Amino acid sequence: MSNNLLETLNERQIWKTAVAYPAAAFVLLQAVDFFTSHYGFSTKWLTFSLILLIGGFVIALIWTWNHGSKGRQRFSAKEKIIYSSIAVLTLLVGSYYWTNAQTPLPIYPDENYEFSKLAVVPFTNNSKDSSLVYLTDGIPENLMNRLAMSTNLEIISKNSTFILKKAFQQSDYIKERLGADLLLTGSIEKLKDNIVVNGELINTSTNTRLWGDQISYVNNDITEVEEYLTSSIIKSLPRDIIKLQASNKSELSPNPEARANYMKGRVLSYGSTSEEAEKALDFFRKAIEIDPNFAAAYAAIANEKIIQAMFSTATREEIFNEARIAVQTALALNPNSAEAHYLDGSIKFYRNFDWDGAEESYKKAIEVGPNDANAFIRYSAFLAWKKDSEEAIRLANRAIEIDPISISSLHNLGWVHLLLGNNKKSEDAFTEALTLHPNWTWGYIKRAYARARLNKCELAQEDLDSARKLMGEWGSELIESGSLFVYNRCGNQTELKKRADIFLERVTEDNYEDPFTLYYVYYNLGEYEKALEWANRSIDEKAPSTYLMNIELFVTQEFLEDERFKEVRRRMNFPGSHI
Repeated sequence: MSNNLLETLNERQIWKTAVAYPAAAFVLLQAVDFFTSHYGFSTKWLTFSLILLIGGFVIALIWTWNHGSKGRQRFSAKEKIIYSSIAVLTLLVGSYYWTNAQTPLPIYPDENYEFSKLAVVPFTNNSKDSSLVYLTDGIPENLMNRLAMSTNLEIISKNSTFILKKAFQQSDYIKERLGADLLLTGSIEKLKDNIVVNGELINTSTNTRLWGDQISYVNNDITEVEEYLTSSIIKSLPRDIIKLQASNKSELSPNPEARANYMKGRVLSYGSTSEEAEKALDFFRKAIEIDPNFAAAYAAIANEKIIQAMFSTATREEIFNEARIAVQTALALNPNSAEAHYLDGSIKFYRNFDWDGAEESYKKAIEVGPNDANAFIRYSAFLAWKKDSEEAIRLANRAIEIDPISISSLHNLGWVHLLLGNNKKSEDAFTEALTLHPNWTWGYIKRAYARARLNKCELAQEDLDSARKLMGEWGSELIESGSLFVYNRCGNQTELKKRADIFLERVTEDNYEDPFTLYYVYYNLGEYEKALEWANRSIDEKAPSTYLMNIELFVTQEFLEDERFKEVRRRMNFPGSHI
């Protein structure tokens, strides 16, 4: 009987259905999975489809048994009833599942673990094509922006994550130093005409992979890549992390070419040379030329121009005018741009001496960008300058929480403590920053300020020597004039006179960049008449560093009580001043 059954099964070719149907079903399930992954369909479609396919498999087996070796035949009434019954039962089971089942959530090694903070590091360029380097920073930066809009995760600023050497882009370091529960990493490679982007999401507590995906594209449409990866990542996250109504307001352009230019500019932004800064500006301007509504590109131009205004030889009026126009355009296109608001505050602060207007802009930046470290940095420094110590320190520490190891946040903490007279805390903050960034010239200069005020003059002058080794014989007018404060405070008249002579040989009334620095050189030399002349000229020319005349710790009490200097400060109308 057993042999007869096997012969019958073989005769009716049941084996073909048993092999072919599962293979075809697998292909169909892959297609369903593709659409759920790429187009946001509910993941319940996958199980629902499997239920339908199981019912279809039963029908296929019965049909093959009845008709597998007999050619075409009419279906009997009994057969029709059986097929209909199976189909109805299958639909009922599928409907019951769809109505009662919850959308499946990812399974984590620790089901009670709550993810709250994400670190994103630059992607690795596995291609020999150096022209793709801008994508290794650009794609992860844009993913950070998209995930910030779509999830409740706190995204650590790129100022902390993009500076990490490859050896420190590991889950244990990210967890310990940055406090991040999640790490997003990836790579980019080129295969013939295709660019392949890989991504991986890691639970830093367990060093386990929670998500991984890959996309290949040929049309240079970065937007498509980022949208796909963002959607894919979000599907791997717990439901409570995902925003119910994700913001769809982006400062980024939908035009791939415009975004590519913007990303190339971001790579060069904050460049160490004026040439890099100009190249960055050219890329930003090109992005706007392609897409005149590209809000982030306008903000990037304003940021680069403000940096130029602080250190450049170009005419400040021209620089600030371009920055002002760019900021106002960015705000018109996107009123919720935190970057545009704090840049607007910087223009009001450094150029217009509009203290109240600057504070309003900084407040607005924090309101619309509660996880933007730079917004907290700018406002906390402003509050320290204004002598609002408690709030200044609170906001500076908040910036550290968002951006734990970047030069920007660590520098700001040290600077805030310095302005408030907390010299030991300032020294400690700059020391921690220099441990992470040993080639940071300004870190040594400003730690020297703190150490000079602590009467640690030997250490302070060692810091100046360290800075000199990094920058050579000349740094900038601001650095060189500032270093004189340390020599003056420590009573090193020999070095004070030497460095002042070098400064005045290089900088004269005809070729100066910053009148404030000449004021401070003459002040440290004790030539108060000339110092006061240049202090007034600094106000007349609206030099960005003029705000420092509100900081009493950089001058002696004797000079503060000089009626002529009091008049200079009255001209500035500093907030909270009782001069």
